[in-house]
Amino acid sequence: MVRITLEKLYPDMKEATVGRWLKSEGEPVAEGEPLVELITDKITFELESTGSGILRQIYFREKSVVPVGCTLAALGDSTEALPDIEAENRERIAAWEAEMAASREAAAPAGPRLVAGGPRLKRAEGVRATPSARRLAREHGIDLADVPPPAEGPITEKDVQAYLEKK
Repeated sequence: MVRITLEKLYPDMKEATVGRWLKSEGEPVAEGEPLVELITDKITFELESTGSGILRQIYFREKSVVPVGCTLAALGDSTEALPDIEAENRERIAAWEAEMAASREAAAPAGPRLVAGGPRLKRAEGVRATPSARRLAREHGIDLADVPPPAEGPITEKDVQAYLEKK
């Protein structure tokens, strides 16, 4: 039996997405023949078969995200018994998920984060305003949604100044 595994192609590669299978289960595959299209964050490529035989089992369907080291498919003759590759893949996926969760936790800032202006600033996201108007409103804790808009164009720094004077 020949295992087709996802190998690391560059130092920081952690996973690939299965684009499409170029062969179907039950089809013969020759060594060096393109077998599956894989997509990483840097490249898209066709993975060639490392052996020959009948494509016995595909373990990841199209659009599956697969960690490095997992077995993508198994080749062999039709009488050969396949080992429990799915269990091996589950173990690799569990280890990969734990590693990804740990790296997300390490990247998250420690302690609570305060956001200036709190939830009120969310209302201002759809308001058309110049960058200087947004800066001035942020400095004074003003929600741009409360500033009366001009007849034409975005809210300007002058509009924010006028609102401050009235307030």
